[in-house]
Amino acid sequence: MKVKKKKKIKKNNPIIENNPIIKYVGANSWPFQRDHVETWAWAKDVFSPEECQKIIKIGNNLKPQLGKIIGKNGQEICKKNVRKSLTSWISPNPDTEWIYIKLQQIVEEMNKKFFKLHLTGINESLQFTKYQAPDGHYHTHIDKMYNGYIRKLSLTIQLTDPSKYEGGELQLFQQDKPLVVGKEQGTAIFFPSYVLHGVKPVTKGERCSLVGWFTGDPFK
Repeated sequence: MKVKKKKKIKKNNPIIENNPIIKYVGANSWPFQRDHVETWAWAKDVFSPEECQKIIKIGNNLKPQLGKIIGKNGQEICKKNVRKSLTSWISPNPDTEWIYIKLQQIVEEMNKKFFKLHLTGINESLQFTKYQAPDGHYHTHIDKMYNGYIRKLSLTIQLTDPSKYEGGELQLFQQDKPLVVGKEQGTAIFFPSYVLHGVKPVTKGERCSLVGWFTGDPFK
């Protein structure tokens, strides 16, 4: 019985040469297209210092409580060795709609440029968070939920003047070393909700931030 020899792909194959997307990555690899989702992106001066202070005042007036995590049984629990922060929830209303309007504009712009995720809105109120010295922190975690809202894009706004606190760096984990993002007041940090991240302990002062999760169709 004769065994047919496999045909070799010619080096000058026009299907390969005319398609910049296709690349040989390994002996068993033939990617149809490249991943278009960036790991993270940022935008400066989304909110002015005056607007940041206004958001902090709104968040404080809502009487922040100890932040919670989702336990093994699916219930919310306080676990200070994992998360030590105070949180309150800023819902859309006539006094806060200016925050939502501005965030919608910047999210649509950044998503189109860097992530291209299908987003439909925001199903949870914005979270105002305070990390206080000597050890306010949040260990590494992801925002993507199991059996909950379909969080696809996460957003963190740096509200506090960085000269007013020490520590509290937001870290994104991509490889073996964490990426520490900027602390500039009014800066917005965006990343897909499945990206591992955390907040280092605040060693002096207080760091306030505004967090939001933008939802969409299920990941496919």
